[in-house]
Amino acid sequence: MPAPVDILAFSPHPDDAEIGCGGLLLLSARQGLRTAIVDLSEGEKSTRGAPQIRLREKALAAERLQVAERIGLGLPDTAIGTTPAHEAALVACLRALRPRLVLAPYHEDRHPDHVEASRLIGRAAFFAGVREVGTGAPHRIERLLHYCIHQPLAPSLVFDVTGVWADYKNGLAAYQSQFFGTEDGASTALSDGGFLDALDARGRHYGAMINAGYGEPYMSPAPLFVDSPLSLLRPAGAKLAYGSYR
Repeated sequence: MPAPVDILAFSPHPDDAEIGCGGLLLLSARQGLRTAIVDLSEGEKSTRGAPQIRLREKALAAERLQVAERIGLGLPDTAIGTTPAHEAALVACLRALRPRLVLAPYHEDRHPDHVEASRLIGRAAFFAGVREVGTGAPHRIERLLHYCIHQPLAPSLVFDVTGVWADYKNGLAAYQSQFFGTEDGASTALSDGGFLDALDARGRHYGAMINAGYGEPYMSPAPLFVDSPLSLLRPAGAKLAYGSYR
């Protein structure tokens, strides 16, 4: 059984977690937290990248982002969340890894698998704590946050990932078949190399909200705990964030 982790990111397909929360995963690992990615499917029906290629790419990405565990659940690509067994698999996974923080895709997205994965993860995170559901010792997570893949979101919080941005982009670059068109296969909206430039622009946009070079946005479905009003105020002498976000 794998050791418990602090942060678990669920990824509908290999590369989704890297796109949406790779910066936070790398930042957390460098701060001494144990992180994991669970791929719901292997992206076996994707337009580009044979399964064996994607297996190599996701292993390299995990290494570059210093992910301690990467597990594939083997749910069917394009049919995530279509049977009760899928929810049971996620419940078992949460009870095995026992994360404190779970990262899931935002529920609005152009890919149906991303939408269904968000719903499925929310249900599994709840039922993992219900003793009479499934097998194994119940586990209640402390926090669920949603990350964006394609659909922008109005964030509840933005992490400053400026210090890890270059290495985060290097982690994404592991997916040569998806983002650079170096493997055989039909071209896609992501495969001409420009998608990473778009992510760079997105990072700068959200970074401007918090007066940082690059930011990674998250939506919280529950209120965030704040123990002091000082945590909401800028340090003395620090400049304000970009005016339109105040």
